[in-house]
Amino acid sequence: MKPYVICHSLGSVDGKIKQNIWGYKDHHKYFEEPAAKIKADAWLVGRVTMQEFSSKKKHTLKKGRVNIPKEDFVGQYSTKTFAVVIDPSGKCLWDTNMVSTEHVIEVLTKKVSTAYLDHLRSKNVSYIFGGEESLDLELVLEKLNTLFGIKRVRIDGGGHVNGSFLKAGLIDEFSFVLAPIADGTTGSLTVFEVEEGYGKRKATRLKLKSVKKIFDDFLWIRYMVDKNKRS
Repeated sequence: MKPYVICHSLGSVDGKIKQNIWGYKDHHKYFEEPAAKIKADAWLVGRVTMQEFSSKKKHTLKKGRVNIPKEDFVGQYSTKTFAVVIDPSGKCLWDTNMVSTEHVIEVLTKKVSTAYLDHLRSKNVSYIFGGEESLDLELVLEKLNTLFGIKRVRIDGGGHVNGSFLKAGLIDEFSFVLAPIADGTTGSLTVFEVEEGYGKRKATRLKLKSVKKIFDDFLWIRYMVDKNKRS
């Protein structure tokens, strides 16, 4: 069973993700305060974002082959919420299996080394495999539900993570904090980075759920994905 997936993002009126030129001193609150009001069992981000929360120490992995099967591993935890990282190559290192009050779950491919798995196990960090060389995101979501009982996931990713779930047709709801900013930067990341050109893919249609004015001139817009009109 797939969890309900809510993609949460902060962007400008031209669809760009936050840049320094926006000039906000406390930009985190514009994203995090609305996010905290979204009911979810887990939040999910990409590897680059999660490295802000993972270890800053230098860790040395064991040399040589470590005899660990490449199977899903559920570490011990007592939390009710989870922090999930899409980390196909296994680059995040850990001092603990927690981010704030959430238990960490690494999403990997089987191309990771067994030495890296040994590192995760030594810190009691849970991990699941989403594929051999690339990730099957639908399988990943099903495992999050089956192994951890996760029923609602909030994606807090950047444009590429958001785009991957959008392309796979796995987003149920889109929560968008619209900043009163016109960015205008050519080539900078947008809320959804999927692919160049159009090809055979159709745009994802949305249905308005609610609009709320927040932080004076910001809008918090929530949409349901219109699955009847999505190819």
